[in-house]
Amino acid sequence: MSSSTNPESSPPVGSLPRPVPKKREIKLISHSMLFYWWPIWLLGFLFAVWTWNEDHRLAIVPPGSKVTIVEGGPQSDTTAYKISVKNPTTQSLEKARDATEKAGAEPSFRTRVSRHAWMGPLFCVVLLLTVVITNVQLRGLWSFLVLLLILVVALLITLIPDGWEKLLSTLNGLHIYINMAGYLFIATVVFILWAVSVFLFDQRTYIIVTPGQIRVCEHVGASIRTFDTTGLSFEKQRDDMFRHWLLGFFSGDLIVRTSGAEKETIRLPNVLWIGWRLEEVQQLLAEKATVAA
Repeated sequence: MSSSTNPESSPPVGSLPRPVPKKREIKLISHSMLFYWWPIWLLGFLFAVWTWNEDHRLAIVPPGSKVTIVEGGPQSDTTAYKISVKNPTTQSLEKARDATEKAGAEPSFRTRVSRHAWMGPLFCVVLLLTVVITNVQLRGLWSFLVLLLILVVALLITLIPDGWEKLLSTLNGLHIYINMAGYLFIATVVFILWAVSVFLFDQRTYIIVTPGQIRVCEHVGASIRTFDTTGLSFEKQRDDMFRHWLLGFFSGDLIVRTSGAEKETIRLPNVLWIGWRLEEVQQLLAEKATVAA
């Protein structure tokens, strides 16, 4: 038994259709200043977990209160203290007494707070620095000098034994304590705002680059404009060390200049990893769009 192939049923080799190349495009997204607020929610969640793990509790007593040891001492496993207050209706102590009488049904003091005096000031410093960095632009040498000064001062205080404790004590006992709920509340609110901004609104401000043209949407809800890539020039600005290097994952501000009769300058701030993203764009623009025959 033999089989034969009809030569008329098979197409000539030269007439085989060429595969259509996949259309390549690069999307450059512009982020708002809220993107740089990630240290606030990250540090807030970290300190909340730290405070929960320490499990130290907060007692609120009126002025003039006195604490004395009535049983035990430093060498004892259990020490009994007596708190003498001028106002016997202190809400915090009344709740603690009621909880103690219930034989451990609930914690005597429910509010968790860390005993470390440096946590509250550090969180406030990070919060304030982030606000300043995202609103005051320090470019070039000024940003480097300010960053270097902050690092040197912080390092000197840290190298001194109990340096932060002594510093706060000299400022008339200016200790900042934030309980676990405070860290969680601030971190959660900032994280929600950050996530909505980064993953929802920022995705609608972009430039899409293809080998033949670019599509631009400069504002949320704005119309999409199209420009030809002929004579197109790209410029990156990444000289703000605080914003671009310290908080922005090597981000930068992108400036695109078009050619033709009506030249336009398009600014796209806060583009992440702008260095290698522009290298990809340059390689893409060097290619020629192919059309299937």
